[in-house]
Parts: sequence; C-alpha cells; structure tokens
Amino acid sequence: MKKWTAHVAGLAATLMLSSVLPAPAFAESPPAQPTAETQTVTETTGTAYLKEDAALLQTADSATVIQQLPAGTTLKTLGTDGDFTRVSWQEGTAYVATNALTQTAPVFQKQATLMSKSPLSLVASPFDPTVVTTLPAYQRIDTYGTFDTFTRLKWNEQYVYLPTTQLEQLPKLVGTRYAKRTTSLFVEPKTTSAKSAVTQNQAFETFGTTGTFTRVATKTGYAFVLTADLADAPVVNHPETGLRYVQQQTTVYATATTKGKVVQSIPVNTSLQTYGIEGSFTRIKRNDEYAYVLTAHLGTLKYYPKTARLYVQRATPIYSDAKSSSPVLKQHQTNTLLTVYGTSGAYSRIIFRGVHAYVKTADLGTGKVYASTGTRYAKRNLSVYTSASTKSKIMYSVKRADKLTIYGTSGSYTRLKKGSVYGYVKTTDLVTKKPDLYDVTGQRYVTEDDVVIRSQAKLSGKKIGTLKKGISISIYGKSGYYTRVKYKNTFGFVDSSRIGLNKPTAKAKKGTTFYVHLDQTPLFSADVAYSRPAAYLKKGTKLIGLKSIDDDFWQVRLANGQTGYVLNPYISTSKPDMKLTQKAIDRKKIYTVKQTTSFFASPTSPKGSGLVEQGKRVYPRHRVGNFYVIQSGWTPVYLPISAVTITSDKRVVKKNNTRGEKLIQAAVQHIGTPYTWGSQDAVNGGFDCSGLIHYATNKAGKYGGRTNVRGYWYGAFFTNRRTSIASGKRSDIVFFQNTYTDGPSHIGIMLDSEHFIHAGGSQLQINSIYEPRWQEHFLGFKSM
Repeated sequence: MKKWTAHVAGLAATLMLSSVLPAPAFAESPPAQPTAETQTVTETTGTAYLKEDAALLQTADSATVIQQLPAGTTLKTLGTDGDFTRVSWQEGTAYVATNALTQTAPVFQKQATLMSKSPLSLVASPFDPTVVTTLPAYQRIDTYGTFDTFTRLKWNEQYVYLPTTQLEQLPKLVGTRYAKRTTSLFVEPKTTSAKSAVTQNQAFETFGTTGTFTRVATKTGYAFVLTADLADAPVVNHPETGLRYVQQQTTVYATATTKGKVVQSIPVNTSLQTYGIEGSFTRIKRNDEYAYVLTAHLGTLKYYPKTARLYVQRATPIYSDAKSSSPVLKQHQTNTLLTVYGTSGAYSRIIFRGVHAYVKTADLGTGKVYASTGTRYAKRNLSVYTSASTKSKIMYSVKRADKLTIYGTSGSYTRLKKGSVYGYVKTTDLVTKKPDLYDVTGQRYVTEDDVVIRSQAKLSGKKIGTLKKGISISIYGKSGYYTRVKYKNTFGFVDSSRIGLNKPTAKAKKGTTFYVHLDQTPLFSADVAYSRPAAYLKKGTKLIGLKSIDDDFWQVRLANGQTGYVLNPYISTSKPDMKLTQKAIDRKKIYTVKQTTSFFASPTSPKGSGLVEQGKRVYPRHRVGNFYVIQSGWTPVYLPISAVTITSDKRVVKKNNTRGEKLIQAAVQHIGTPYTWGSQDAVNGGFDCSGLIHYATNKAGKYGGRTNVRGYWYGAFFTNRRTSIASGKRSDIVFFQNTYTDGPSHIGIMLDSEHFIHAGGSQLQINSIYEPRWQEHFLGFKSM
C-alpha cells in the first residue's frame, strides 16, 4: 500500500477533473475455494503473467471456473499439471491454462482518452476492493482496455482499475474565450469549491457550459470559470477621460446601442468616471466591465432643474458657494436676466462660466425694475398678465375704479407692480379719472309698484329705496337672483323678477275690440271660475271689451249680444292667423331663449311687440306654425321656434308609482296654463294655486273637498308641518304667506329641495323657493 501511495502524484499529472460518481462495486464475498481435501501447498516455482483474459479453474481436470481473470494479472506459479499451471490463489491453489501465461508482463496499447466524471477510487484488480489511491474529478485519463465492468488504467508503470461508469467521453471543444476581469478558476462548477486566480484577458479553450459555469481546459484536465466572467475577445482597456454627472435618470447598456442588454438604471446626479465615447454613447465601468450610457444624458455639472428666469433687481454679487463668505466671482447689474436652477438656503443657484454659482434670492425678481410713471384707474375689472399679452398667465385681478401706480408701457400694454413683480394690462382699459364702480349692462323697466332696493343682494340687505312701476332704470350686472341698480349715487340690488325689458302698458279701454287666439277658450258667466264655463269660444271670435276685472278677466260682449267673462291670456287686440292650427307641445320640457329675441302680437305681425331676455325660461301653451304661443304678462304672444332651445327636465320625470309622484305628474301635465282665479279643473282653462292642489291631490288618490291656502295650512288634510326652508323634499306641499293678503296665501308642490311647481304669477310654472319674491314670503312645508 505504501508503494502505491508514493506514486499518486505522478499519476494525477496524467488525469483531469469531472463530476463525482460512486466507487466501483465488488462482490460481497470472495469466489468459492477448493475444498481442504484438494488443496496442496507447493513451493513457488516463479512468477507469470496472463497474456490474455483467462479462466481460473478449480482443478486441472475440472471445468469448474472459479473466476475470470483479466490479461496482465500477475500469478505465483506452483508447477504444471498437464496443459495447466498450478498457481497460488487466495491462500490456496487453482489452475490456469499454461498457454495463457507469459514470463514477461504484457504491455497494453492505449485505446482512448476519457474524462473522469467524479473523484476516482483506483484498485489494483477488479477483485480486490482495497483502494490504491483516489484522484480528483474532471481529469483526462488514458485507458488500456476493459475487463467486465472495469476499465484498465496505467499508473506508475503498472495497470490499475476503476469502474467504467466513472468515465465519460471528452467534451467537445467549443472555442476560445477570454477573462473579462480578474476572477477565479474553480475545481468544480460551484463557487464553494477550491479555486485559483485568473487574470484579465487570460485565454481559455472552452468545452461547453454547466449551469452558470463554462468548462475550460487545464494542463491535466478541466476546470470551471463563471460564464459571466468570460468574453469572446480580449478586453480593450480605455484611459480615463474625466468625471461626468447623470443629468436625468438613465439606462446603462452592455453595448453601445439602445437595443443592447440593459445593465441597470442610474439616478440623477450619479458621478461617473468615463472612458471615452463610442458613437452617441459614453463608456463607463460597471463591475470591472465597460458599459455605455447615452452621452446626451451626461453633463460636466450636477443636474438641477431650471426653476425660473429671474431679473436682478439691484446690483448683486455672484458667490462661488451658497454663503456670503465664499469668493465673489463677479457682480451682476440691475435687470440682468438669470436662469435659476433651484435654491440653497437664502441663495439661488445659477451657472456662471461653466460652473454653479450663487446669488441672493432676495436680489432677484420675475420682472425688470422700472420707475413709476404715474397713476391710472381701472376702467373695469381687469386681469393682470405675466407679460404684455393676454395669452400669458393671469397673475391677479384688479377691480373697476381701483387706483393703480403704473411703471411705463410695453407696446399696447401698461406695466403694474405688485410687491417686486411686474404685471401687464391693456392700456385702453385704464383711465385718468376714477370711473363709476360698475359698467352699465343694459336698461330695464320696473314691472311692479314699490320695488325695494336693498344694500346687498339678499333679503337681509338694508332697504335703501323703492322704485315705481313703469320707470326705466340702468342696470349694472347681476348677482344671483338680484340685479344691481344705482339709486342716488349708491349701488343697490332689486329682485330681478320685478324688472323687465318691456315697458308695462296701460290696460285696454272699454270698447276695445279683442279676438280669441286659442280654440276652446272658456266663457264664464262670472269673473271667477268656481264652476265650469258657460260655453267655449273658437279661435278668431270677435269680442268687445266691456270691463277689465283685475289682471285676469275681461267682461266682453259677443257679436250675438251675449255677455260673459274671458281670461286675458286667451285674447288679444291683434287678429290671429286663421290658416294656422294649434298643435300640442311637450309641457315637461324646458324651453329656453337662446338670445334676447322679439315676440309678436300674431304670426303675421311685421314688427315685434316686445322682447324676451336671453336665458329666460318660457312656458309654451301651443305651437302655431313656426311660433310658440307664450304669455307676456297676461297676454298671448308669439315667439319664433328658432329662438328657443329645448332640453329635458329631470325634475318632472316620474320616478315611481307612489302617491307623491302621482301628485307631481298631475300638476306637470298643465305647465304653462294661465292662472285662473277660482278654478280647480283644467276644463276652466287653468288653475289658481289652491285649485291646483285640490286637483292634483285627488288625481293622486288623496280625496277631499277643496279649501283655501289657510285651510290647508291649519287643517288636517296635510301633516308633518315644518318651517325650516332647508327641510323641503320632493312632493311636499310648500306654503307662503302675506303675498296678496295676510296669513297663508299661496301654495305649491316641491319637485326637489329647492324648486316647486305652482299656479302663480300669470301661469302655472316652476320657481325656486330662494327667489326673493318667494323666499321673503316663505311659511313652511307639509306632507301628504
């Protein structure tokens, strides 16, 4: 055993590394031996060698084979017996054919060079499990034939054996690669195995890969290098060319192309050592390898975003650092325009002569410094712009009549100053004398007597005066439901619903000729519609006025001498166009005037008889030709269809089949019908306020006799009385007081928390409870 061990180093020099395989397997017990009776101990006569594979026999005349022996086996001879030679075998004797022996040790020819798959255990004979020596894996091994499951090797001028399964074919040469960097050569394909140093650009013949490793050749076999540490060509070393800073988050590529492998992303202001450029890329190093970033993403200074373009407001020093004790590089003069790259404490960062420098932020402003050139007044409410253009950003606003200090002009603009910042307004929007506080926006007529002027656009505003019906007033814009007017050099507010574009006209005189403008015009026997009409008049019927009854009724005489009472919204002094028939319209829609438009006394009138203001909602009763029949006060007039926009009103859409929804639907079917004193049924041509409630509640299935508003408020027909104006909800009954008489005097149906439908004014319409004329008379709510 000592002799074998002493020569392990010599054999290792001819072998190479591979993967680990188990040691060769041997029989659990030695071959059968001759019995004690047949064994004969004879003196050794010499040494012989098997020149070929041969059988070891139990006796010279027996065919019993003890063991097959491989060529080259050394045997101690004990004489001959016929054609056989007796040999010593495991403390006994056996026989082999004499012609299979030779006196000199045979020499085997090398048959192949293989690679060890694992650390090797070498034995002297296939029949002796004693390990002569072990060798590492991945060695190149010369073989000299096989015997059974063993392969013969040559070691120290002698032949030894190992299981054939521990060998494999040599890997095929793939090519030559080079170390990218200083790295390690590993004995096995794992970083925990023994290793030795590899220098950059060391060349290796490669033989394929194993996981993340590449197999490379050594003098005696194979070893392993991390594939990531190899390159197809020697690495070219480039000289350093200076530091650069990343100007925006950028990508690092393995090659000088954006289509190459992405190595990593680098944040802004990372400092990079550069190694020259390649095309549009700059070369850097990452983990001892060259990589590439776009040159356009690098700069000589750290990146700070541009934050402003400011002017020097007074002569100011430029410091090399953000502190006054640092060296002064130069002094900037007033109105020098500087690009600022953020701040550092009380200093603003600039670029001066290729490096970052600093000036005091307090010495900078958004505009140039200009001297005052006088004062002016704003002709109207104005926007002040950042530059001499209305396309620039709005800085702030000034109010009409504000006194302004000006700082010269720029083209058609005048310069203003706020703090240290200049702004610009149109020169034509300034005047030398202080103007009135508001511009006139139009003329209106007061449509009612004793219209209150308040100091503010709300009911709580102090009363500062009143206006009489019919007078013309200048208006100065609107505020909510109020219009601004001027009263004794003071501005105040009036309810917008109490003024209009049309001057109130005097009532027609007795004897005036009227014409019926709508079919089915009711003729009553009294000036109240408590009962059904006595008759219905056709369109075009001629009437003679006998007496005006309030605003809604006229006592008239027909051509046959019959007298009666008709509603003003059905008759007019103009003749209707008898060729045109009246057609029904959808009363649930919203009809809004597109722009201020004339209405006409009849479809054939050549001249308008009044105006409807832009944005006003109108309530058509019918369509006649290309006109809608609407009411102007208590008179039917004609408004061109082309002047009206039609939209849907979600408030009047039926939402379910509850009693409250039925109540609303009964009312909305008659939107636009005239207010008719005493009426509780549509057959009378309209409703009064309590009559509408009686009609709608009965249609909704809540039956009861009619009463007046006071009866509904104090009676038990409706419940859940509430007096908070914010507590209303859909289908509630809303009450008002002191409208034309003391106490509860008007009533309607809520469509939501604000709007209600009612027979009020001159027709059945929708209003807001927050309109001044209704809010000031609000009483409360009750529920069905």
